[in-house]
Amino acid sequence: MLKQFPENGMDIQKIHETLDELGKNDIKNSRGRLFTYFYDPGIDELNKLQDIFLKFSNRNGMDYHAFPSTLKLENDVIAMMASLLHGKEGSAGTFTTGGTESIILAMKAARDRFFEKHHGVPEVILPVTAHPSFSKAVEYLGLKEIRLPVDEHYLADPELMRKAITENTAMIVGSAPSFPYGTIDPVKELSDIALENNLWLHVDACVGGMILPFLKRLGHNVQDFDFTLPGVSSISVDLHKYGFTPKGSSVIMYKNEELRKHQIYVNAKWPGYPMSNAGMQATKSAGPLAGTWSIMNYLGYKGYTDLASKTLSAYKTLTKGIENIGYEITGKPDATIFAFQDNNNSIFTTGVNMIEKGWYPQIQPSNLKLGLPSTIHLNVCPVHVEVADEFLSNLENIHKNAGKDSDSRELAVESRDKAVDYLVNLIEQNPEKKTLFFHMIYNLDPEKGEEIFRKITDMDFHAAEE
Repeated sequence: MLKQFPENGMDIQKIHETLDELGKNDIKNSRGRLFTYFYDPGIDELNKLQDIFLKFSNRNGMDYHAFPSTLKLENDVIAMMASLLHGKEGSAGTFTTGGTESIILAMKAARDRFFEKHHGVPEVILPVTAHPSFSKAVEYLGLKEIRLPVDEHYLADPELMRKAITENTAMIVGSAPSFPYGTIDPVKELSDIALENNLWLHVDACVGGMILPFLKRLGHNVQDFDFTLPGVSSISVDLHKYGFTPKGSSVIMYKNEELRKHQIYVNAKWPGYPMSNAGMQATKSAGPLAGTWSIMNYLGYKGYTDLASKTLSAYKTLTKGIENIGYEITGKPDATIFAFQDNNNSIFTTGVNMIEKGWYPQIQPSNLKLGLPSTIHLNVCPVHVEVADEFLSNLENIHKNAGKDSDSRELAVESRDKAVDYLVNLIEQNPEKKTLFFHMIYNLDPEKGEEIFRKITDMDFHAAEE
């Protein structure tokens, strides 16, 4: 029986109790235990700014004529980001809900620019390490993606990308850094290719955009990735990552307004009010925007530089310690996120054991057909300075006792050619066998793995029952 719409309202105390009960199994930040999902600056004073989020939560950013404060806040945030990314007068941008929306908007703008002079299906050329948001945009916007192998350092290969260019190419993509490995693609070379071929170059700096400029200020070797390079057309930056702003805070930045114009949606062909939206949303809460403006102004350049220094210190301690334990750092990370692997093939067990001990890294199964290793991924934050030694001590104990999870691996290989429904049921019936799931994803054909995910997602999201 479906859960019924309540006849009578619930009192406030009961609401709090119910939500607390529902959230008891949610991952908690626990002061540095998370290396994914949450970017923790370790600054308690920032909690005092939460009231600003609530104060602006019911102000509608769609109609900035009715709420002019929202326009001022957004223009301020865009200007600050343009200056941080070496934009010039005329730089343009939009505040969005996250990296996915930022990327979809950039690809929509590039697509429509392509249609001004070309016919056919627009193509996007990108390395296999580029974020899935690009593939999502391709699916939504009716584009075609050309995903290319990376080099031995897990970086985009400029020559492969150059050779893949056709008359239908609308965009090429680089990451600064890539999410899986923390490596910055050779954006300078990609910029040159974009200029030579009059192509749109998008730089995905969702992870790096709010820390790389400050690492550079500290003297860390950071290659140019922003509007310093003339071939860069657009940059996506998540402010809710290393900007430490409320979830739902990102920007898409353009070299100029001419490039942004195709992003804007306008409709005056209906009997209601004329609609004009800079981004994908119409009605939107100004809470994340006000929270972002407040935190950026509270921290300032110096505050962010200090946080970058702490993050870099934690990163160096962790990477050195992980290598000393016997793991291999994957590729040559350029920022403060990275992945590590175990050549003895017990990386899944290692990751699951860390989770069981209260640490939350991100396990990256990869896929056998991609030719890329399975790894554990860590997003390092300032707060991890406080817990790095404890983390390494736990990891070393796990490594000493590590063994191959042969039972899971055999199940995965044996079931490789079974029906998707069988595999989904296997996972449902064996929730404690987390390694089984990762081994299956690694060994299966990628399309089969996606089919499993689709089936599970469809099962998970359903109308609740009493």
